[in-house]
Amino acid sequence: MSKAFDILSSALDEAIENSTAEEKFLREDTLSIEIEPLGQYTAADIKEIRSKTGLTQSLFAKWFGVSTRTVEAWESGRNKPSGPSNRLLGLLKSNRLSIAH
Repeated sequence: MSKAFDILSSALDEAIENSTAEEKFLREDTLSIEIEPLGQYTAADIKEIRSKTGLTQSLFAKWFGVSTRTVEAWESGRNKPSGPSNRLLGLLKSNRLSIAH
């Protein structure tokens, strides 16, 4: 074989070896991640969380990417937030996320 082939073959073998080692590391690393369960929030909880942010219902709705009517429905108990909204509410409640305004 040519010298160029040997160099390319060697580089390819090294890349495959590195890729396999990195893939194994990533698999092992993701096994140790713990995800907190989604919280369930009452209408009063949601209103309190929003009040702590200092935002109006309209601005709170924009931040969540929902309509003002949706926030009104959450705070009146007519509707409950979905998974992603519940996750954001939990982060806001625990002070691990803040809204800059």
